[in-house]
Amino acid sequence: MWRRFFNRQATDADFEEELQAHLEIETKQLIDRGLTHEHAEMEARRLFGNRPLVMEASREVRGYGDLARFWQDLRYAARLLRRGPAFTVAAVLSLALGIGATTAVFSIADTVFLRPLPYADAGQLAWVAIRFPSIGAEFIPSPDYVAWRRDNQVFQELAATRANFDSIMLLGGSDPVEVAAGRVSANFLNAFSVTPAFGRTFKAEEELPNGPKAVLLTSQFWRDHFHGRRDVLGSVIPLDGQPYTIVGILPQSFVYPVDVKIDLLTTLPVSPTASHRDRSMSTWAVFGRLKHGVKLAQVRANLDTLFAASKADAPQMFRADNSVVLQPLREHRAGNVRVLLFILMGAAGCLLAIACANVANLLLARWSARSRELAVRAAIGAGRGRLARQLFTETALLIAASTAVAMIFVAAALRGFVHFAAAELPRLSEVTADVRVFGIALLVSLATVLIFGALPALRAGRVDIQSVLQRAGRGGAPGGHRIMRRALVAVEVALSVVLLSGATLLFETLWHMQNDHLGFRPEHLLTVAIPLRGSSFDGAAREALASDVLTDLRRIPGTEAATVAHCTPLYGGDRWITFSRSDRPLPEAFHRGDGIGVCGVGPDYLKAAGTRLARGRFLTDDDFQHPDTIAVINEAAARAYFPGESPLGKQILGGRVGPWKTVVGVVTDTKNQGLNQPATPEAFVNDTGPGSTVDLLFLVRTLAGEGALARALREDLRGQHPGLFTKIETLDEAIGQLTASPRFNTVLLSTFAAVAFLIAIVGVYSVLAFSVTQRSAEIGIRMALGASPRAVLALVMKEGAVVVTAGALAGVAGALVLTRYLTTLLYGVAATDPGTYLAVVTGLGLAASAASFLPARRAAVLDPVVALRYD
Repeated sequence: MWRRFFNRQATDADFEEELQAHLEIETKQLIDRGLTHEHAEMEARRLFGNRPLVMEASREVRGYGDLARFWQDLRYAARLLRRGPAFTVAAVLSLALGIGATTAVFSIADTVFLRPLPYADAGQLAWVAIRFPSIGAEFIPSPDYVAWRRDNQVFQELAATRANFDSIMLLGGSDPVEVAAGRVSANFLNAFSVTPAFGRTFKAEEELPNGPKAVLLTSQFWRDHFHGRRDVLGSVIPLDGQPYTIVGILPQSFVYPVDVKIDLLTTLPVSPTASHRDRSMSTWAVFGRLKHGVKLAQVRANLDTLFAASKADAPQMFRADNSVVLQPLREHRAGNVRVLLFILMGAAGCLLAIACANVANLLLARWSARSRELAVRAAIGAGRGRLARQLFTETALLIAASTAVAMIFVAAALRGFVHFAAAELPRLSEVTADVRVFGIALLVSLATVLIFGALPALRAGRVDIQSVLQRAGRGGAPGGHRIMRRALVAVEVALSVVLLSGATLLFETLWHMQNDHLGFRPEHLLTVAIPLRGSSFDGAAREALASDVLTDLRRIPGTEAATVAHCTPLYGGDRWITFSRSDRPLPEAFHRGDGIGVCGVGPDYLKAAGTRLARGRFLTDDDFQHPDTIAVINEAAARAYFPGESPLGKQILGGRVGPWKTVVGVVTDTKNQGLNQPATPEAFVNDTGPGSTVDLLFLVRTLAGEGALARALREDLRGQHPGLFTKIETLDEAIGQLTASPRFNTVLLSTFAAVAFLIAIVGVYSVLAFSVTQRSAEIGIRMALGASPRAVLALVMKEGAVVVTAGALAGVAGALVLTRYLTTLLYGVAATDPGTYLAVVTGLGLAASAASFLPARRAAVLDPVVALRYD
């Protein structure tokens, strides 16, 4: 059929010759009956009938009539779009933004929620934890993990890993290299059905606390640091000064189930005799592979039994609010971003709706302008179906062009998303523009075609020829069209208010996180970390190195203050212990509600950190003659443990954990648990020796030029102590890392809101500009009858104000309902903050007024003589 269609001209010529032959035969017969040649030809044509209709019927019989009409409609639609470049560009860009944004967000959601996890039988994998509401954490302590792995009846494998990575030092070269290590149980790879690309997995004895030390390298780390050599298997590398044997190379497709980037895997110290008597609050994440045929309900029942045994074994360690958590791995990987992704999906849907409403407005204006043309074509014989198909084809071609542009936008948007997205977004590396993305774009475009192509087609099928021609003679557009265009603009404004309100709330959250009182001065404050794990610096050598580095720091030009510390103002104490007072019984349980962070600091900590003393005094040099005997607490600790009394002179943090410490001062709180969390109890003690780590940490306050001081320090340390690794970071950089996720959320939603705002304002302008054009005769008559330009200006401005006000009120109502889903992402501002909505509506109103003024001014300066003559 397609070959006959494209050879239609030759076929039509043959049929034309056949028709002509029939006419000639008929003409000859009529001449034989006595007619003249001229009359015979006329009579033959009359008897034969409408020759073009016969040709058309012949094409229908041959089967390419529909194709011919479709091709005609397609070419006609293309010509129309070329004739109106402003309309075409505006419509294509609006739809491309809507389709592109929706496709990009749905692609990300597809990766997180729908795409299969990169593990064999991923549906059999689950995450298991014990929930500790008092400390806001979920994990399984090592004694319980050992018991549950041994006694469970529902898992093929129950594997453990740290909830984060360990920063360890790869020694042996000219300069140490800091690498990220994932600590896992020996059966970890078996649980995920992962086979090394080369070598083997861990053996059971390699997870024992004093067992052989083995390491598996990621494919990227193996290529970068060992140039992809297979002979590295069996070789030994020093990690934190300990010899580790390389036993395998992980496959390139391996994805660590905790959303952190790692360079290698080593084993956790899993002791089969782990006891509840000496328990630290571990942060082990536990994953299990279910046995075949086992349902989650069975798993939950078995875990409840195991947890009951744990509580019976150590009743002092658990509270009534502790519970077992079980989640399918896919659900766990979605984690905290589920709310964000749903919000972004909603924002993308709003943007697509706004874009479609804007294009629908443009199409309504275009069809109103063409109504006379369509009515004339219908009057001279064009069928309603043909007119409907033609309008549908025009809309479909417009959306097809928009989809092509949208895919360019999607590819760029996804690359930008992966580059700028917060690192904690799960499966970030898997977000790509692939066949699934194109499929999503095709589905979105198809839905748009069906909705916005069917509406004009249906309206064309119900065209009233007489009323259209009469109205065209008077000028103007049908009232139904005007109401629909205004309603569409009101919808655009309402959805824009929803997006702008959400974006403004997130912006206020980010502002509060960056500008609320931190309790210290982050500007010109450096942290200098020197990892010493595995080095020869321990004991006296470590103290000597700390003294030398501190001396070097203080003599570098630009240093205002420097001190050694075990913590920074942003992250609190490096140890968390149960709070105790010498005048009260020792508590048994270890919970953050009863705990306090302990941080060893030097006497210059206050000056270096920029914190303030509230009561008493701070540590002095004399205090260090007797280490670990003096404490200064923060105001949060004073409120929690000394309500209604002075803590000064009290003895705390002694008994089983060490000597009692006398409280000599109280300092103001700092944001020691994140920028959006209240301060937790903290104690600063006069002990800067090795605590939870042998590494050295210094706080340095500079007068200015942190970069120059950092370079000078690195050069000095490299000269004095070659081979030492030094990590220098400003507190402003640390704050930037903490605000990376809310900043990304704000930028993303603000982008949607800005595009929606622009489209809505363009919609306000376009509907008023078209209204002025259509009502030019009415305006001319008003002015001819005495209406002043100011009155005409007010008339058009009022029309715009009514539309914007209706949309804004609906938008505020919708925002009050929808922004409550932002609650978990907000800080320092309520989802119903009236100031936010007032600012959004005011800003939108001013912009809409400016957009309304341009067509209103054009109407006000209209010459009534010209307007009436034109009509």
